[in-house]
Amino acid sequence: MICVHCQYEQENGNYCTVCGTPFYDALTTYEEEPVTYQIIEKEPTVHTTTGSRAERHQKDKTPFSQYVKDLLKRPGKGFGADEEFFTYGLITIIFYMFAFALSFYFLANKLYTIMMGGLSTLFTETGYQQSLPFLNLTSTIFFFISLFVLATLLSLYTASKLMGEGLPVRLLVAQFGSVILPFTVVNVIALGFGLAGAAGLTLFTTGLSLFFITAIMPALFIYHRGMRSSKTLNIVYWSIGTTAVSMLISYFIVRLFIVDFVKQIQDVATFL
Repeated sequence: MICVHCQYEQENGNYCTVCGTPFYDALTTYEEEPVTYQIIEKEPTVHTTTGSRAERHQKDKTPFSQYVKDLLKRPGKGFGADEEFFTYGLITIIFYMFAFALSFYFLANKLYTIMMGGLSTLFTETGYQQSLPFLNLTSTIFFFISLFVLATLLSLYTASKLMGEGLPVRLLVAQFGSVILPFTVVNVIALGFGLAGAAGLTLFTTGLSLFFITAIMPALFIYHRGMRSSKTLNIVYWSIGTTAVSMLISYFIVRLFIVDFVKQIQDVATFL
């Protein structure tokens, strides 16, 4: 209680112990106890990204067999593949080139055996081989086809940059490998033709897949990417130009590497 006369504060009593002023209810001033406010800090909400990461990596859990099945049914889905399919796309590209190289090796080896007329077994001791060297010939063909694939990838990457549509390498490989998956199967079929010694069918199937890679694929890829862009682009010209560049690079590859290789084979065949 606080005295209204001298402002002395005491706990109890009817009169002020200092000035003797009586305490009346109407004249008594009670000291208000300070109100203590407790501020409870709200803990920051931690947003877990476990769900989003699981959803983002869901495609990694897709079996390769299901990946192949989906793209064989709808090859156009390959244009929408994202970077999560980089590994599958890279595997498809390597398998495409390996099947291409094997189909030519088996065809060349079959023709070599037929050309020797089965006499190679009689002349083995004199230096004739019963079959063509697998590693040397296959690696050479694999190198040639890899040049064509790299030329196409370089054309697509450069065209996308010039269009203002940046294309990461991982995304390019993922989409490129996904789109060429059906023609990887074509190369596997060509491999069977090569084993059978069917030269015409082997050359037709491998030539078809190679033509798609170097001529058709660049135009389709750039056209599809231009259609999805929010910018105003001359899609037709970009598509034709990309194909032209890819074909031009392929021409130089043929002139610089493959022509000399074919001439060497012809010289060996003449000697035999």
